[in-house]
Amino acid sequence: MYKQLGNRNFASGNMSRRELMLATLAGGAALTIPSFSWAQAMQTASGVLRVGVRQEPDSLNQHVMQFVISYEVVSMVYDILVGLDMDGKLTNSALAQKWTPSEDGLVWTVTLKPNLKWADGSSLTVHDVVSSWQFIIGSAKAGVALNETGIVKGLVKSITAKNENAIEITTEYPAESIVNELLNEIYIVPQTAWDDISYDKVTEFKNPTPIIGSGPFIVKDWSQGQSVTLERNPYFRGPGPLLQEVRMLQFANPDAAVQALRSGEIDYMTDVPINHVAALDEEPGIVAKPFMGYRMVYLGFNTWTGKGSGSTTALADPAFRDALGYAIDKQAIVKRVLQGYGTPATSVQVPAYGALYPDISDIVRPFDLALAKEKLAEAGYMDRDGDGLIEDKQGKPIRMRLYLPDVETAYPAIAQFLTGWFHEVGVEVTTSVVSEASLLANVADPRQGGGDYDMLIWFWEVNKANFMLSVFETSQIGGYNWSFWSEPEYDQMYHDFTRARGTESSAKIAEEMVRKLYVEGPYHALYYPAALHAYRSDRISGWPDSKLSPLINGIYPNPTIASLKVND
Repeated sequence: MYKQLGNRNFASGNMSRRELMLATLAGGAALTIPSFSWAQAMQTASGVLRVGVRQEPDSLNQHVMQFVISYEVVSMVYDILVGLDMDGKLTNSALAQKWTPSEDGLVWTVTLKPNLKWADGSSLTVHDVVSSWQFIIGSAKAGVALNETGIVKGLVKSITAKNENAIEITTEYPAESIVNELLNEIYIVPQTAWDDISYDKVTEFKNPTPIIGSGPFIVKDWSQGQSVTLERNPYFRGPGPLLQEVRMLQFANPDAAVQALRSGEIDYMTDVPINHVAALDEEPGIVAKPFMGYRMVYLGFNTWTGKGSGSTTALADPAFRDALGYAIDKQAIVKRVLQGYGTPATSVQVPAYGALYPDISDIVRPFDLALAKEKLAEAGYMDRDGDGLIEDKQGKPIRMRLYLPDVETAYPAIAQFLTGWFHEVGVEVTTSVVSEASLLANVADPRQGGGDYDMLIWFWEVNKANFMLSVFETSQIGGYNWSFWSEPEYDQMYHDFTRARGTESSAKIAEEMVRKLYVEGPYHALYYPAALHAYRSDRISGWPDSKLSPLINGIYPNPTIASLKVND
């Protein structure tokens, strides 16, 4: 779902890509921007890139958006300070020319590129950067949870303008990996446009079109349920984009999107149905294949015990959740549902995180229905009246509601397997397919009317390992902690993790956190799917040869978008 924080956006890959998080380029920049004037770009920009997507943006307000597609759209409009290349290395492809920490690691000096402009031609200054960061820093004190609030809270002490071309970020403690993550995450917005948006209004603000930033495009129009249209920013720095327009076209039916790609009505397609990948790749002018990703698909539980709790008290019992883990055959899901386009998951951390993807093979549960029943009985869940269903500790037969978002074709098949396996151990499951917007309401703060669910299958698609570990903090209940799970010991672990110095220390604490999550089971991570994307190589050129998908890949700013062009 979040980018990836959906989605916040992907979940399978290899270690080289994740050197980003802990082996950062603190002071250097890996990407050189060649000289290229705005006039030249305007003369060469032409054509329209048409992208078929399954997901509808939930919002284009960068402070509250949660869906992957929202991040992809907004990241083409608003810049961050430090960019990222396709190999996961920090670059100077965004607003910053260089960024260096002080000797004690508490003060970061970020120097901006000269002559930066907004899409309306006005100057982008250090004051825009400072105000963008200060709004997020102040949100914690105001009691408002924005997307980045949890990361800056307790970490960033202040941000000030050092001079007309540089800023200083002062932190409470040295935290190189997290600061580098922030430099690649906080969007810089025009101070003049956002100054009137107060904390009591920001979460409801729709950020209407046209949306002006300093990125390669302007959001020209959003026709909900149909499309998002982006138009080239005439004042974008550096080369490209070579496209005049990008249209994100929504397809409720994935087969219709496949046909649109075949007929040339669209140029790119995300989330290609598994049974179409091989056939599409055989067609002339089309490339369709699995790419590396950051997506982690999970079975989540409502662990809340107060108002907004699930249908049975068993959901709040880690022994119950642990026992159900033995009734999930992840290998069968990957083989029979994904047709091999994925890997059975062990944890919420994905292989692409490298050192922060720990080996917990010694505690991984086998698929064993008899053992699942045995563990349920040991925890006090047995079928005492012989009706085929086990009862919870209040004597109620355990019947649970499973919710699925309607954007993923594989989930109903997975739900059928889960329903069968759970029935074998005495748990009845009823499945409902709902919109993602509806599901967001279910996982909202239970203290404010959320929590109307028992289980859900959804995904995270996040290219930042720190973020996935932060999701389960108690402070994220009402934010990203959709299981409403709270464990003081875990909160302390995350506190220690953010203050760890060096890869080895960070990885050691991350492993402890992942092991605790696995045993407690607020989520059962099911699998890491490959990203199945397809694009037309006959009409559009400039596609990179990379393990990462060219678009919708969680890289901000996306280095692909400036290189694509419509063939003559």
